[in-house]
Amino acid sequence: MKPGKELEPQLAVAEERYATILASIQAYAQFCDTHGDDDNAEYDRLADQLEALTGKDISRFNLREWWEEEGAEVLAFRIALPDPVKLDGVSRPDIAHIIARIGRFELPEKDASEPGFQQTFSAFLDDYYHAWLTLHCKTYNYKKIFGAHNDKDGKRLRLTDDEKVDLLWPYR
Repeated sequence: MKPGKELEPQLAVAEERYATILASIQAYAQFCDTHGDDDNAEYDRLADQLEALTGKDISRFNLREWWEEEGAEVLAFRIALPDPVKLDGVSRPDIAHIIARIGRFELPEKDASEPGFQQTFSAFLDDYYHAWLTLHCKTYNYKKIFGAHNDKDGKRLRLTDDEKVDLLWPYR
């Protein structure tokens, strides 16, 4: 069974916003290189502009030193992508679908030569899916679900996708 459209990230919205956000981030960096921003006035203007465009709290993003993280392009994508929304009636297969999507991006062969927006940024949907799990599963804990564990013999192992769903499903 294919998951409902409401489970999927709103990539079309992100694509629509992306160029404006990227240009704004790059313009801010160029402004700072030329003029500085000791009083944070330009930073505040950028944050206000991005909040108005996306409706997101921009304080969770590093607008000043993006080059030390994933780069301006990924930052612009993360800002452009709408946050997940709380859904009623989330099912076990829905949670399994989200678990399966985390960390498993494979570019189809036909798209490998010229990836589009979705293919380019699909590898950076991890924050979205973790936020979705946080929103829908009361006991979601990244380390508990995705971290390594020791078995009774002290051997390091990771949970299977089914085990992850088993931990999350009863506590949604």
